Amino acid sequence: MRKGRVRLVLYIITALMACLVYRLYQIQVEQYEVFSSAAFRQRSRMTPVYHERGQIFDRNMIPFTDRTTEYVAVLQPAIFPRDRKVWETVADALKTSIEDFTNFSIYNASPVIYRIDEGAARMFIENPVKGVSIVERKVRTDKSMPAAHIVGYTDETGTQGMSGVEKAYQHILRSDNAVYAVATTDARYQYLEEYGYRLMESRADEPLSVKLTLDYHMQKLAEEVMDRMMVSGAVVVIDVLTGDILVLASRPGFNPVNISEYLNDERQPLFNRAIAGYTPGSIFKIITTAAALEENFDPEVTFDCPGFIRVGEQVFKCWNYEDGGHGILNLTESFAQSCNSYFIHLGIQLGAEKMLDMAKKFGLGSTTGISEQLIPEYEGMLPDINELIGDGNIANLAMGQGKILVTPVQAAGMAAIIANGGIRHTFNIVDSIVNSEGEIVRDMKKGNGNG
Repeated sequence: MRKGRVRLVLYIITALMACLVYRLYQIQVEQYEVFSSAAFRQRSRMTPVYHERGQIFDRNMIPFTDRTTEYVAVLQPAIFPRDRKVWETVADALKTSIEDFTNFSIYNASPVIYRIDEGAARMFIENPVKGVSIVERKVRTDKSMPAAHIVGYTDETGTQGMSGVEKAYQHILRSDNAVYAVATTDARYQYLEEYGYRLMESRADEPLSVKLTLDYHMQKLAEEVMDRMMVSGAVVVIDVLTGDILVLASRPGFNPVNISEYLNDERQPLFNRAIAGYTPGSIFKIITTAAALEENFDPEVTFDCPGFIRVGEQVFKCWNYEDGGHGILNLTESFAQSCNSYFIHLGIQLGAEKMLDMAKKFGLGSTTGISEQLIPEYEGMLPDINELIGDGNIANLAMGQGKILVTPVQAAGMAAIIANGGIRHTFNIVDSIVNSEGEIVRDMKKGNGNG
């Protein structure tokens, strides 16, 4: 019995020793870099220079983000010259005040970062100043970046998405990879000259990226045309065969580098008009026409347009009222002329219920699918059937007026359904999540072919 207990105790001690040895092996070998970095950080003053983040690509893997670079000056306070003339020269290049440098010392050694232009960077490179280093880093966004309303922007640190895809896919795009300017100090935070200043790269897992269905070049071209031709509006282009959104542009636009200047702008440039609701007007005649054809309405039936139509006590004018109207038109001719008089006759003959049912089949009054991909959109609005009592209200509906709102995305969807032979797709704006090699990690597209 005694030998058995001794043997058991020896087994336990041996097992504990084995666990201890294995743990020491983990700490000293397998996790050396982790603990070494942690220890280093505890005795270092670290200032972030650049935070890596997953990319946002177009359908052809052309990046919307990180397309340009900029220069930053990294000032090293512990070794920065105590010379007022040098201070004035540096302050002028950095566009700051010499007051920034008065507290620099070996006890206040944390590196300080300044964004500078190319001219200032070249000056420091050609005429070096002790304690000033020039670093080139990627710029997340710039004023020429297309699709700013969809791509969005980050906070000043570049680590947190604040709008658009940057915000919606923060959990995908965020990364612990970063570059730091480092000053090594002792326990009293006094700079240790023997270790000096240096740049340190912190690496973790490679960040994932988001691939959109947008076409970079088409988006950019659309925005350039909008900037020349309109003050306010939206452009949406859809691949009718797949439901992929190729262009989603809103104007006025904004520079994602400097959001604060737009917060109180009366033009509301931060507002994405492509996913907002508007009175459709004459484009609703597509719905009225489709409802009529579904009811086997004879397109050769004619109505007279004298430039207006009286419905009860109301008078609805046609757009060419001043010219005396369109005269006698059939459905094809009235559609080509967008004749209000004809479509009011047609709508009253159809009734509100049939037009509303057709509107719902075209996706009006409901989201298009991009909200399921975390891109917010307004679902639009259709009137309740009980609100359309009387021919006057029906007349309004037939030509897209009254209590009805449609988004530009939905309007493009109406045209896409016609172009695609009546097939209605769920729309996509996010294609997939991809890795650093461009390989699909997760397919984000929604199913299609609603009919």
